[in-house]
Formats: sequence, structure tokens, C-alpha cells
Amino acid sequence: MGKETTAGTPVAATRKMYFTADSKLSRKRNARVHKFQRGARENVMAQTLGAEMVEGTLKQPLSANEIIELLLSSVKGAVTPSGAGAVKLWTVGVGTALDPLTIEWDDGARPWQATGCVGSKLKISGSVSDMTMVEMNVMGLAMVQNALTGALAERVPTFIEGWETRLYIDAFGGTAGTTAVNGTLVNWEVELDNGMEHEHYAQNDVNAGVITVGEVSATAKLTFRADPAVSLTEWGNWDAGTKRLVQLKFGDNVVIDGADKEFVKINMAGAWSAVELGGSNQNSRMYELTYQYIYDPTNVYGVQILAQNGRASAY
Repeated sequence: MGKETTAGTPVAATRKMYFTADSKLSRKRNARVHKFQRGARENVMAQTLGAEMVEGTLKQPLSANEIIELLLSSVKGAVTPSGAGAVKLWTVGVGTALDPLTIEWDDGARPWQATGCVGSKLKISGSVSDMTMVEMNVMGLAMVQNALTGALAERVPTFIEGWETRLYIDAFGGTAGTTAVNGTLVNWEVELDNGMEHEHYAQNDVNAGVITVGEVSATAKLTFRADPAVSLTEWGNWDAGTKRLVQLKFGDNVVIDGADKEFVKINMAGAWSAVELGGSNQNSRMYELTYQYIYDPTNVYGVQILAQNGRASAY
């Protein structure tokens, strides 16, 4: 990946990224089949191709270090971390401007390059018995066959297992991460959707002219073991329409410096929008609660993602 100065103008890659083997980008063009009344059953006389759309999905296990570029291209761009020493805290709230990327990859047969790439959706999901995964849907302006940038440094990434997760639930407008909720959460899924669209211009150009950003949508699905009292408490908060402040904290086991450790936090203000009581897991009754973000004027965010690591800069 490399950060573009002007969206769609390619730059050399500056950071080698690590994504799972099923990650991919593709160049799509709608085929238009032209049929005519010619007095015969074979009536297709031509085919044309529409404008180009670059789309795809990038996947990786959750990492406080590896997620930064994904956050800057899907949640808010041009973010720099705080912290004067070795420990850096990246605080990424929802913004209008996203960092456009040039993305290079080799599909095993030949290298490719996509430009003007931004994240249309970002999903963080996992379970106690598995990994927590990050999945970013990508939209781009153009894609060509092109050689990869050479001599990019390798590194040893750190990733976060599903068991390295904590849940906190507090009052709306309170301080996220104050009240720990233990012994109940088993699965989680948080998704942010930017409502993006490819926009093309009438200028004899097959490539998209711009990728427009719409209203943000953010939801979460949390699966609780039904036995603890918290599941009934939050069921009551759903039934009463009581707004809540939820934090999922991942990691907090890899030391950066002294007592400071790597972590990723998702803070989401909102309310429970739906409850499903019929689930089960490992011989236990499970409740799935769906959560809808609501902007919190006290905390000045609806959704906020924080990553603490040792990185002073992105890309």
C-alpha cells in the first residue's frame, strides 16, 4: 500500500501489508447484451461493456499495529497518534475525508495495481473460541496490470486472539470502559458502512471519476450467555429504549514499553435495536442483542476506534 496525494494518481507502495489468501480486488464492467427483432431465435447482435468499477475485500486477523492503514482509509483519514514516547495512541472517529490508497498485489500469476482505493465497509468480528478478524470492503477508481514496488521491509506482526477480548457497558454519555461485564459475551460483530458509490463522468473515460461517501451506518451484534444477570438487564434496557455506551477492548497483552500494552478499542454509543432469545452454544442458552449507534454529544462521537501501539506514523 501507498498513500496517494491525489485520489486515483498512483504512488509507489511504502508498506507491505499482510492479508489472508482469500483477500482480493477485481475490476468489474457490466456486460450489455443487445437483442433485436430479426425474425429468428438468434437475436443477440452485439455486446458492449459499461464503465469500470473496482471492488474487493481485504481480510486480516485483528492487530493493533496492522489495522492502522485500514482505519485511515475507511473511518477517518489524516489521523496522527498522540504520545511523546514509545507508546502511541491512535484515536480514529468517523470523518468525511478518507486516505486514498494505491494497492498492489500479486495473484500468483501476475502483479496488479488498483488506485484511488478507500474502505467502503469495515467489519470486526470474532468469538472467544476463534480469532477476531478484520474485513474491509474496498472500492477503487481504476485497476491495471503493473509491476510491484520492490524492496519493501518485512516485519513480524502481532495478532489478537478471540479470548483476548473484554466487554464494558456504561450509561450513555458516561466514560467508555468503566464497567466491565464478565462471564457472558461469546461472539461479537461490529460493522461500519460508509454508503459509498462509484460516480462516473461523461468524458469518454471508463474509470470512475470519484467515489462518493454517504451517511455512515454502524451496528453491532453481541451474543450473550443468558445465565448472568447482565443479559436480563440489557434485555430490559432494550425494552425501555435506554441508550447505552458499549466498549469492546481487544488485546492488552503485548508489552510496548513498561506497563503499556498493545490494544484495540471500539467505543460505540447507542441503543439495543433488537433481541433474539432463541440461540444456544456449548449447552447454554444464548441471547443475541443488536446494537444501533447513536451520536453522543457528551463524548462527541457515535463510533470511535482506538489503537495503541508503537507506531509513530502510518504507511
